[in-house]
Amino acid sequence: MLKKASILSLGAIVALSPGITASAEDGLKEKQNEEIKEELVNTDSVIPVEETKEGEKSSGKAELKEESREGSERSKEKEETSEKLEINTEEVQQPSDNENNKEKSEEKEEDNEPEFIASDIQGTLSGSISAFNEKEGHYYLNVKVNITNRSLYDLEDTYVGFSLPKDIRVLEIGDASAFELFEGDNGANNLAIKLPRMKSGAAKEINVKVPVVGKTSAKAVNSSLELFVISPEGYVSLGKISGNANVNYANLKEEWHFNGVAQALTDFPGLPKNHFGMQFGFKLQNLTIEKVNNMKVEFIVPNGVKIHKPDQYEEADIPEALKEFLNRDSGDISESLTINWSGNTAKINIGSVDGGHTYQGFFSAVGESKLSLDTIKGLKVKITLNNGSKTVRELTVPIELVSYKGSSEKDNTVIPIKNSNTDSPVKQTGSSHNTSSTNTKSKTVEGGLLPKTASTYPLGALAGGMIAMLGAAILVIRKRFFYKV
Repeated sequence: MLKKASILSLGAIVALSPGITASAEDGLKEKQNEEIKEELVNTDSVIPVEETKEGEKSSGKAELKEESREGSERSKEKEETSEKLEINTEEVQQPSDNENNKEKSEEKEEDNEPEFIASDIQGTLSGSISAFNEKEGHYYLNVKVNITNRSLYDLEDTYVGFSLPKDIRVLEIGDASAFELFEGDNGANNLAIKLPRMKSGAAKEINVKVPVVGKTSAKAVNSSLELFVISPEGYVSLGKISGNANVNYANLKEEWHFNGVAQALTDFPGLPKNHFGMQFGFKLQNLTIEKVNNMKVEFIVPNGVKIHKPDQYEEADIPEALKEFLNRDSGDISESLTINWSGNTAKINIGSVDGGHTYQGFFSAVGESKLSLDTIKGLKVKITLNNGSKTVRELTVPIELVSYKGSSEKDNTVIPIKNSNTDSPVKQTGSSHNTSSTNTKSKTVEGGLLPKTASTYPLGALAGGMIAMLGAAILVIRKRFFYKV
C-alpha cells in the first residue's frame, strides 16, 4: 500500500537535501566553546598550604616567603591561561574565510536554481471501458496519455494520475508495472500511469490496459491531472499539470455476467431406445465490488423430454464438450455441487459470491423422449439466476446435440447396474442409436464424459429391477482479488 510521503527523494525533479542552517551551525560552535572553557578551568587545581607546628617559627617564615613566591607564579600562570582561553575562544567563534565563502556559494546556487512548476508539464488523458471479456472475466480500462515536458527539468520516476469512481476496482492480475494505485487526500482511489523518462522538451504517448470490474453510474468523468513521484517510501504530489482526464465508464452498467448451456449426447453408450445422456453447464460472475448472498441457479427442461435424475452426484472432470464453455484455469478451485431435482427442474444453491468472483459448474442426467433429434434440437431450456426469491437474470438456450465421439475402445464399455435380483454388473449392448458398449475402462472423450461415477443410470427397463445411478457434477470457483490501496 502506498502512503503519502512527508520527505521523499525526487531524483532529477526536486532535490530534498535539507543541509544544516547557519543558525544551527552557530549554536554548534557556541556549544563547542563552552566545553573548551570548562575543560581549561578544571585543569587549574588548588594547592593546599600545610599548617606549621609550634616551635618551628623561623622555618615557617621562610616557608611563607616561598609560598608567597609560588602564589605569585600561580597567579601569573592563571593570567596567561586566561589570555590563552580568550584567544582560543575567539578562534573557535570566528569561522575561516574559506568556510564563509563556501556557505555564500551554496546559498547563491540555491537562490539561482529555477523553481519546478508542475503546470509546465502539458498533457491529456483519455480512457474508455472495453466490452466485457468473458474468457478473462473482467473489463479493460483502456488509457491513452499524451504528455509534453515543457519544464526545465528531466522527468524520472514520475506518474500522471486521476481519481477513480468509488464503485470501480482494479484487479490484481497480470503485469501492474505500468501503473500504481493509492488512496488520495480526498479518500478516493487514484490511478497513476507511469511516464517514461523524459528530457526537457520531450513529448510521449503512453497506452495502458488496466483490468477492472464494477458497476457505476459515472458515464463520463472530466477531472484534473496530477503529477506524482512514487517510490517504495510512498508518493509525493508535484502539483496539477496543464490538461485534463476524460474517461468514459458507460460500459460498466451490469451487476452480473450469466450464461448457461444444455447438451444432449445422442450416442451415449449403454442406454435403451429413446434415451440419451444430458449435461448442463452454467457460469456466473459478480461484476460489482460487493459480496452478494443467497445466490441460486435454476434449470427447467421443457416438456417433450423426461428427466431421469441421478440418485446421487460425485465430483468429476469437466466434459470435453463443455471445456470451451467452462474455461477452467490452473488457479481455480473445485468443490462438490449439490443439485436438487423436482421433475424437470434442477435447482443449485450457490450461496455467497464475492465481488469479482466467478462460479461455474456442470452436472449430468438422462433424458427420455420420443421426439426426433431435430425436434429435440429445437427445444429450449430456461435458466435463471436468482438472488433469494428475486430473479436477477433469465435466459433460454437451445438444446445442443453433441456426439459422443469416443476412441476405438468405446464399444467395450461395461455399464455397471445394481439390479434388485443380482449384485453383479450387467453387460448391456445397444443404445438409443444402436451403439454397443462392453469395455471396463472409463474414458474422457470428445463429446461427453464417461467417468465410472457417471455411467450408471436408473433405468429399470435395462434389468427389470431397482437400479442405482450416479451422476457427474463439479463446481469451479475462480477468485479475483482487488488491487490493495
